Amino acid sequence: MLTYEQQTKRLLSKRQAVLDRIESDKAEIEKINAKLNAIQLAKIRDTLGCDEQGLFELITKHPEQLAKLKQDSTAESDTDTAQDSDEMDGQTSFFDKKSNHYSET
Repeated sequence: MLTYEQQTKRLLSKRQAVLDRIESDKAEIEKINAKLNAIQLAKIRDTLGCDEQGLFELITKHPEQLAKLKQDSTAESDTDTAQDSDEMDGQTSFFDKKSNHYSET
């Protein structure tokens, strides 16, 4: 049987390993997020038909054009779809009380 000191040392070692994995995972998440942001930015540039410098100029020097683009995009997406709504029919939470269709009450 391990002594209290040995058990404590073992648990502290395990905890440190978990903390190290958490830090490693955080770094990996940051890398993935950076790649996602780059892809989203590239999609915006492609949609607007400009390069990185052109997008920067559009945002900084011509904010009225950006506002117009934003207004145009919201006008095009006024149709209500299942993807747009926050609540979808038939979707329930694990915590919602489910109704029994066969009960008499």
